[in-house]
Amino acid sequence: MIKSILIDDEPNARLSLRQELDLHCPEIKIIGEAASVAEGANLIIKHPGLELLFLDIQLTDGSGFDILEKVDFQAFKTIFTTAYSDYALKAIKFQPLDYLLKPIDAEELRAAVDKALHTQQASFNQQMQQFMQQYRNATAPPERIALATSDGIHLHPVRSIVRLAAEGNYTTVFFENGKKLLLAKTLKEMEETLAAHRFERIHKSHLVNIDHVQSYVNRFGGEVVMSDGMELPVAQRKKRYLLQILGGVH
Repeated sequence: MIKSILIDDEPNARLSLRQELDLHCPEIKIIGEAASVAEGANLIIKHPGLELLFLDIQLTDGSGFDILEKVDFQAFKTIFTTAYSDYALKAIKFQPLDYLLKPIDAEELRAAVDKALHTQQASFNQQMQQFMQQYRNATAPPERIALATSDGIHLHPVRSIVRLAAEGNYTTVFFENGKKLLLAKTLKEMEETLAAHRFERIHKSHLVNIDHVQSYVNRFGGEVVMSDGMELPVAQRKKRYLLQILGGVH
């Protein structure tokens, strides 16, 4: 049996795909489903035996490509799904990667699965590496961010942000030079703003720049030490995911 995961933000689309796989691809075993970028990345990390991923390109909180940036996409094969033909063509036309248009046609599904199963993992990985590099080049986020405070708008390099901390409905931003700004935005809003960068919500009160994490220590349930010397708690549900990002779990 081929272990597979379905990621799509539409429950009906996941149900339809599952039914089509049961009917036309009995060798596929669905081991999990997810509806968002965060949920999908966590699910993949929790299933290192994943062999084939069915990935919706457009999700409510980002794109399927955002998930691939968070996991080892060379450990499995991926078939993209989408309801937007022009979007899929623009995203994948430069590489021989398979995508399925929704509603999914049974014959196209069977053909895509057969192609995936008969493609050597090394060959697929080469295609994915080339595609992801093209995707990164085309979607590189801006290097500076505009932060609005009560006294005006401040422009800062994103890489200079060490961490962000929740202060009720406000957020304090800490920079590598020791400065800080208080924003009239929630930490969740800032998490969404910085989603395209290497920031991770490690705790309900803390959003950190992964490039400024100096170490992870197993005390008090798990903590990270930041480049500014601060020691921050890691929520239990975030621990495994964080360790995967830092390279401590394979």
